[in-house]
Amino acid sequence: MRCDAIRPLIRHYMAQDRFLVFIQSCTDADPDRVEFSLEYLRMGMNMMLEYEAKHMFIIFNKQDLLSEEERPKVVKELKSKIEAEIKPYADKLDIKILDNSGLSALWGCQVHNVMVEIRKTLKPKNAGKDTKAEIEQREKGPSEEELRNRIRTANAESADAKTFWESFLDGTLEEWDHFTHLRAGFFVMHDCFGKGLGLLECADEFMKHLNRLREGNPERTMTIFWLHQIQVAAIGYQAKAHLDKFPSREDYADIVFSAPHLMNSGLWRSYYSKNLLFSQLARNHYSLPDLQPLPTIKQATSAPLREKAVNDVDRLPRFAFSVVQKTLSSKLRRGGVVKQALEALQSSTMRLRASDSSVPPYSETQAYFWIQIIHAYTRSLEVESSESQFTTYEAFKSLFDIKGDEWREHYSQSTWESIAARMTFVNPDKKPLPNIFGLPSQARKDLARSQMINSMNHRSTNTDLPPPDDLDFLAALLVDEAKLIPESELNVASHASLIRFLFNRLTEKTKSTATSTKRGDASLASSTALEIAKWTGLTQAMFWVQQIQIALAGRKDMGFEEFIKGNSGLAFEDLPFVYYSPQLWGSVEARDGYVMPDRRGLSSIVPERAK
Repeated sequence: MRCDAIRPLIRHYMAQDRFLVFIQSCTDADPDRVEFSLEYLRMGMNMMLEYEAKHMFIIFNKQDLLSEEERPKVVKELKSKIEAEIKPYADKLDIKILDNSGLSALWGCQVHNVMVEIRKTLKPKNAGKDTKAEIEQREKGPSEEELRNRIRTANAESADAKTFWESFLDGTLEEWDHFTHLRAGFFVMHDCFGKGLGLLECADEFMKHLNRLREGNPERTMTIFWLHQIQVAAIGYQAKAHLDKFPSREDYADIVFSAPHLMNSGLWRSYYSKNLLFSQLARNHYSLPDLQPLPTIKQATSAPLREKAVNDVDRLPRFAFSVVQKTLSSKLRRGGVVKQALEALQSSTMRLRASDSSVPPYSETQAYFWIQIIHAYTRSLEVESSESQFTTYEAFKSLFDIKGDEWREHYSQSTWESIAARMTFVNPDKKPLPNIFGLPSQARKDLARSQMINSMNHRSTNTDLPPPDDLDFLAALLVDEAKLIPESELNVASHASLIRFLFNRLTEKTKSTATSTKRGDASLASSTALEIAKWTGLTQAMFWVQQIQIALAGRKDMGFEEFIKGNSGLAFEDLPFVYYSPQLWGSVEARDGYVMPDRRGLSSIVPERAK
């Protein structure tokens, strides 16, 4: 193991009942190397104090490479330097220097004597004493009061939020202890949520930062574990403090005070075995805990956070925002996307009015007005290069202060509500529609970013189905997108391709040697899931197969367009997250096997043998 990789890794093994053996090489006399070694000695002693460990043994290795004449002199000089370093810790730690002459780990010379001395020191004074309860207590980690004291000390010595973030970005942080590590993770989470990224993407960004800072080799499972714990604690604090938004960076210390267990750097031991957590698989991919599940957001607070209900004022602007977002991401022409959007909105409005007469009638003028306005707002952002991605309606609404009555600047009320305006688009009778707007103020950007953080936090904890208008629109677009893809082609990166491929397989419109129909629909579903699992993962494959099979309900005579428009939820690409958390969905266990949902129950119609 490289020396620079030891610093971050050794913490995972440190506990109150552990001892350290500090091995000093006698052959590297370079002053810089000796100082580097002493720096690690200081790190070890400080870590022992932090974890309340007691024993350290210092030995001088590779003496066999020194001549008989120089050996005593070299050992004496090194011992003198080390004695100066350990002096301030003499009354706090039990440190023994074992300067056995001629020690060589390679040849085993004096090794037995060293081990005997270590064993003698560590042997309990009263061998008959029952230490089981003491060991169990140590495994629990520090007491809550001890953890709170650590938080107070670390917080008193830490910089303000702005200074800390700047130091983290430019690599000038003076301390990199557990408190700092968690704080950096929370700040990165804040930054990523503001850019529209989820928790797993936050982990990717945090690991990039850790690589940049050369903090060893960051491990994916460990990184996601701590980010998850921080998010759970932050949402728990938000509920306790009755905050209307996700806690800010300035709230970090309060978050940790509200959940002092975060300061227990050995917290992972309650969830993961060492064999799993430090395996190569868990280092490179996210693995689920093997001892107990991670705490969920619902466990953190009995008052789950929900986005505000869609009201009449927001309905059309929100729908228009979805349409414009789709025009930017779809390969379809903008005119075709808008046409499908208007038809879908008209259809869903008629259905809504059939059960609720208070829903305003469909108006092509009103719908097209909002699509044009949102498009003009979006164009104004294109002139400014920014990492900020306001990909939720709540954030976009805050950014441009959308109130829902913007139409009054362009239309008289009589024209806006006229029968003619319902039937077809009518041009404004007061002021032409804009092509572009001015850039929003910095205050507006800050408010929108705050809304973005709230929205992404909500999405990562509880994904909701879009409104019926949006689902009808997504279904119509998926049908059009599927027409651009050859029938026999499967591109799992394209949702339209995946859904159409599975529809054709499960209705037996296309067949494969990999699929079987000998034992009926269940066998066909199982073999189809296994066929695509090599690209999507097994849980992912089985989820979509089950959803389509349930929607078919045995009817194999319908066409693809009729099927999708009658089951518009299948067009929602994030449908899995209504049932699965992103962490579970993205785990190696979900990829290699079938795992049950952790958010909402899911009907299973694929037989057990497919698992």
